[in-house]
Amino acid sequence: MVATFDPLDPLYVAHYLGKAPDLGEERLAQLAQLVANPRRIIKEAANSISAGIFIAHGHASIYGSDIQNWEDYPSEAAKLPELRLPVDSFEQFCLLVEKDASTINTLLNRKQGDQLVLQPFEDATKVTLTAFNDINVIFGPKGTGKTKILKAIASHYSNTGTEARVFESAPDSLADRFDLRGTSDLTKNLNPLGINYCTDEIKRLKAARESDITNLRKYRDYFTSQTANKNAKRIRIGDLAPAASAKSKADFVEYFDTYRKIREMQTFISESKPVASIAGAEKVARLSEQLSELAHGLRERSWEYFVGWKSSELMNSASRRFREEVARKTGTPSRPTGTGFAMFAKNRIQIKRNARAIATSLSSVIADDRQTVGSLGPDKGDLECVTSFRFQDGNLRDSNYVQVRKIIKKKVQTNFSQSVSKIRSNAFCDNLFDAISDLKGIEDINLIDTVYGLLLFWRRFSVAGDPYTPSNGECSMLNLHSELAGDKDVYLLDEPERSLGNEYINDVVIPLIRDKARQGKVIFISTHDANIAVRTLPYNSIYRCHDKNGYATFVGNPFSNNLVCIGEERRILDWKKISMKTLEGGEAAFGERGKIYGHR
Repeated sequence: MVATFDPLDPLYVAHYLGKAPDLGEERLAQLAQLVANPRRIIKEAANSISAGIFIAHGHASIYGSDIQNWEDYPSEAAKLPELRLPVDSFEQFCLLVEKDASTINTLLNRKQGDQLVLQPFEDATKVTLTAFNDINVIFGPKGTGKTKILKAIASHYSNTGTEARVFESAPDSLADRFDLRGTSDLTKNLNPLGINYCTDEIKRLKAARESDITNLRKYRDYFTSQTANKNAKRIRIGDLAPAASAKSKADFVEYFDTYRKIREMQTFISESKPVASIAGAEKVARLSEQLSELAHGLRERSWEYFVGWKSSELMNSASRRFREEVARKTGTPSRPTGTGFAMFAKNRIQIKRNARAIATSLSSVIADDRQTVGSLGPDKGDLECVTSFRFQDGNLRDSNYVQVRKIIKKKVQTNFSQSVSKIRSNAFCDNLFDAISDLKGIEDINLIDTVYGLLLFWRRFSVAGDPYTPSNGECSMLNLHSELAGDKDVYLLDEPERSLGNEYINDVVIPLIRDKARQGKVIFISTHDANIAVRTLPYNSIYRCHDKNGYATFVGNPFSNNLVCIGEERRILDWKKISMKTLEGGEAAFGERGKIYGHR
């Protein structure tokens, strides 16, 4: 191994040539004797572990450039990460390496920050913090009030109109967030799926009754009766034929339904942004005017048929009433107006149609609703939240499915569907109205007014189409990923590393946090993890501790390597030592790691 440097340069980088081992302490000592300013010797670390070991033993270290041969620097420079504190010149960078206080303050002051005056604890103690639009880390032993500070920060921002809440990575909150138990109100619009709600059909089934045919006795009584009543012979109104009203009614229904659909189309076109963007305001207005004219004509025609239908019904009702009065006054049986079989058959056919329409809706297949929760890694793939919908058709026995409308019991749904099925199959049988009586006798039948009352759902997590229950670690991972994926101005993370592996923290969590920092978001993290507290190089480090003097709060940063006590500026702690002690077990633990991993 050969170390290359120019003793005249103000900055020296000890680096690898090929795959040679580390310079070693002896070589570093030799190098330090040759240069004018040993504090400007920077050791390049191969990974975060060796970087930590270097820093723990007092060596300046840089990590992330991946420059193995400095002759390749010009071509590789574009790939290098930006400095955590952007500098204006090489001289300023050198001062930053030497932790020059005025240089560090100058660079920190460029970053936007808000002064927060908080009262997070039960006593009157106030804590003044600078909230940078960047990474702010709160660390310290357990039980020192880090979460209380986070909650006080959330309260501060909420009171100023900025959305802020403390994120706690509780594994069970993933199921709660996606409401797997279905405790909240769930809605599903059936109209876009072409499913008939069957409001009228259900209403008609509930009100169905038999339409009897004319008894033969009425014909016998009419033709065998003899009357001497002269007035009865004169009154011939009983012979009036009934007016046909069925066709007028059918015409009215057809025209009115068309009118209603045209109006719905008019509303849709006038409110649709895609239509407006393609056609333009003028064409939309012209089309709307034409649809209004068409709707007006349909409404007028449907009104004519409505009048004809009701007029026929009024005439038939009056004729029937007159015949009944003539028969009562004269004692002469009225002439039957018809056999009644047509009405009997139409009634039975209509009942079957109603039952069939309901059964058709209940047999509809509804596609699953799918929502991506997050990635479980390349091996497992994406975790989805899948919601399946099915109607209770009388045969569904899967206990995973629960009611969309919680007020309707499963037993009521099953009995209703089975009764409808029985009515459909017995529409032309003698026992039809036994089935209808069973339908009307169902408990809480009034709660079912559409097929929506028979809708059930099953919500679960799924991977590759199969149900999947994520582990606690996976739930924590997905919760955190979802929190950081949202677009907010303020992120407050309480121990986001909980239940997560170091690999995921290094490869996913830290890059996400850094990305939010680059976007200028305010990020506060309460943590016990050194990767998060140290590797993110926070603009602001807040240290909470408790000793014989009570609780204390220190603020500082890794650039100055100082932590200053709030209210007692003379109390200054070493950021590096406190970080190692609190987060990594102290300098001895770093030394042990050096023996285990080796100086690389």
